[in-house]
Amino acid sequence: MALIKCPECNRDVSDKATVCPHCARPLARTSYRQGRVQVIERTGRRWKGVRVLGWVLILVAASVLFAEWTASDSRGVAAGFSVGLAGVACLWISKAGAWWYHG
Repeated sequence: MALIKCPECNRDVSDKATVCPHCARPLARTSYRQGRVQVIERTGRRWKGVRVLGWVLILVAASVLFAEWTASDSRGVAAGFSVGLAGVACLWISKAGAWWYHG
């Protein structure tokens, strides 16, 4: 690691820094970093929440399907599959939403 001078505040800054820590001026890229673009995609909280809801629904469906009362009641099986499908739908929607909005 080498130190370079910031063109704005004239303080020493690491050559690996992308901005000056003192004045926040963007620094020129060093030779080994030129041409590389860093893309940061953030998934919004809403889509993460939908994904968590999907996994919770799938876990609830699994517990309903493996419960003892489900074996004797066909409505329990139908309820378990319905909740499981809703969970899978939430997972698909969260993936599609995060892909579509990138945010």
